[in-house]
Amino acid sequence: MKRALPQPSRSRRRSAPAAAEPLPRRDAILDAALAVIAGQGTEKVTHRSVAAEAGVPLGSTTYYFASRDELVREAFRRYVTRVMELFAAIRVETEPVTAAALVELLVEIARREVDGRWTVIVEYELVLRAARDAELAADFHRYEQMLVSSLAEALERLGAAQPFDAARTLIALVRGFELDGLTHAHADVDDMKRRLIPVVDLVLHRHNPEPRRKS
Repeated sequence: MKRALPQPSRSRRRSAPAAAEPLPRRDAILDAALAVIAGQGTEKVTHRSVAAEAGVPLGSTTYYFASRDELVREAFRRYVTRVMELFAAIRVETEPVTAAALVELLVEIARREVDGRWTVIVEYELVLRAARDAELAADFHRYEQMLVSSLAEALERLGAAQPFDAARTLIALVRGFELDGLTHAHADVDDMKRRLIPVVDLVLHRHNPEPRRKS
């Protein structure tokens, strides 16, 4: 099985090879914040809980992050960076040069996120938080725009007449699948693929025959 986005957690730190380079402390703190969000939600993110998760002195978290809100926002920015790196890697493996390849790309993205599971939880915990935090909401909207723009480029190359609208529609379908995966032990990616194929065909106008001319 292809590897999902790695989960930041104590278990990962304990099992890391002795020769592995430690993360810079600021990054380790942000990964710990993401682990707290995945396990307990954004409301449980405090300097104390994150310091305990990261295994660093409490003063380290307050040194890098003046407030709890800043810690959550910066953790989200780190999350976005890692997700976009994951998407870039998947695109190298599955370049969407045909409609079928585009479907495979979307399925693979969803598969890895559902396999990792924590990535979906983190994202939706942050969405809820953004509803009450204007600065985090602005960050989330920029993240959305990056996702839409990246997918719209591929759709435009494939001939979609409205690539940005199509991209938003396809992203919404993938997110619905990811949410289903949170409450089902075994997400059916084949079912997702079956549902995506006709939608991708429609946005590429493959099922829009020319109108018949009157005789």
